[in-house]
Amino acid sequence: MNILNSPKKKLKFGFIGAGSIGSLFGGLLSSIKHNEYSIEITFFCRKEHCLEIKKRGLEIQTCGEILKISNIIAYENLNQVDKIIKENSTYHFNFLFISTKTPDLENSLIQYKKIIDSSSWVIILQNGIGNEDIVSQFCEKEKIIRIVTTHGAYIKNPGQIYHAGSGFTKIGFSFIKSNKLKNKSIKDVLELLRNLLNLSGLKTEIVNDINIYCWEKVMVNIGINALGAITRLKNGQLLENGKLKKLMKVLVLEALKIAKKLGIKLPQKDYANIMYQVAEDTSNNLNSMLQDVLKSKFTEIDFMNGKIVQLAKELNINVPFNKIITLLIKGLEKSYA
Repeated sequence: MNILNSPKKKLKFGFIGAGSIGSLFGGLLSSIKHNEYSIEITFFCRKEHCLEIKKRGLEIQTCGEILKISNIIAYENLNQVDKIIKENSTYHFNFLFISTKTPDLENSLIQYKKIIDSSSWVIILQNGIGNEDIVSQFCEKEKIIRIVTTHGAYIKNPGQIYHAGSGFTKIGFSFIKSNKLKNKSIKDVLELLRNLLNLSGLKTEIVNDINIYCWEKVMVNIGINALGAITRLKNGQLLENGKLKKLMKVLVLEALKIAKKLGIKLPQKDYANIMYQVAEDTSNNLNSMLQDVLKSKFTEIDFMNGKIVQLAKELNINVPFNKIITLLIKGLEKSYA
C-alpha cells in the first residue's frame, strides 16, 4: 500500500457520494498545481450533479470568488466503472473518500466493495461517531483514515458548490494513534495527504487521536442539529429561547457522561459554551439535519444523539433527553418515509 515508492506520479482520488462536502474537497484538490504529482479526481454522485460536471465542470463559489474546475471525472452509477475494472485489473484509487450522508453509509460500502478493496486508503469524510466501526466491516482497519472538518458547504445547483464557511481540518488513522505509527511509509502517506490538502487551501493538521475530534464535533452537533430540525429554527434562534438553550446544554452533558464512561480523553473544555458560540457564529444557518427534514430525507440522527442513546444502553446509563430527541426525529422521518 506504499504509494510513495511508486515511480508513477499520478495520484488518483475517488469520492463516493460527492455531494456538498465531498465536492468541495475533491474540487479544491483537483485545482492543485504540483511539480511532483498529477492529481486525478473521480466523483460518484447524483445524476443531475454528474451531468452538469460533465457538461460545464464544477463551480465552487466562496466570498464573491468563483473557482471553475473542468478536469473532474464523474459517474452517476457503477455500470461503466464495473466495465473498466473488468478490463483493467489494476484500476484503483490511492485515496478513496467516503463522503455520503451517514444514513447511506452501509449501502454505499456494499455497492462499492470492489473499489474499496482495490483502493490503497479509505478516508471517512462524514459527521458523527461510530462510522469507522461500520467501514471496518468492509475493509482492513489499518487503511482507514478519518477527516474531521468544520468547513461548511452546500450545493446551490447541480454542478455548483457554495463554500459557506472556512474552519479547521484534522486527519488521522481511525484505529492507530499517529504517535504509534512505526512504519515510515505509512507516516509518509498521512503527511502526503495533509500536504495536498494544505495546497488545496484546506488548512490541515495531523492529530494523534482523531476520535477525540470526532467526539468534540459531535458535542456541537448533538445540541444544535436535532433541536433545529424539530423546531425549524435557525441556529441563532435556538439561543433566543431560554428553555431551548437549557435543553441544548442538557443534551451535551448527557453525551459527556457517556464519553467519560467510555474512557474518551476529551480535553477539559466547556463544551456547552463552545456549542453556544458555534450556534451564534452560524446564527443564520439552517443546520444540515434541518435541511434533510425540510427535504423529507433521512437524517444523521443515528450517528449523533441516537449513537449516544445506543452507547448509553450498552453501558446501562440513562440519557432521557437524548432518547426523547432521537425518538422525535425518528417520528419525523417516519412521517415522510
